[in-house]
Amino acid sequence: MEYYAGRVRGCRKLTDPQRGLAERLAARAEVLRAEAGRDGGEGLSVSAAVALAAVQLGLQARTA
Repeated sequence: MEYYAGRVRGCRKLTDPQRGLAERLAARAEVLRAEAGRDGGEGLSVSAAVALAAVQLGLQARTA
């Protein structure tokens, strides 16, 4: 995420729990995009990676 004026861009009005979830979601999406692009794979778009990460985090929360 981009930092400016001491804040994370796009996270100015999030509560601490919301910010934590957004950071987990962004990190998971980055991992998914990196894994999909390895070994000459087609890769994932940002929106597809975020959607998949959201589903995975939601499933993970249900089993916890």
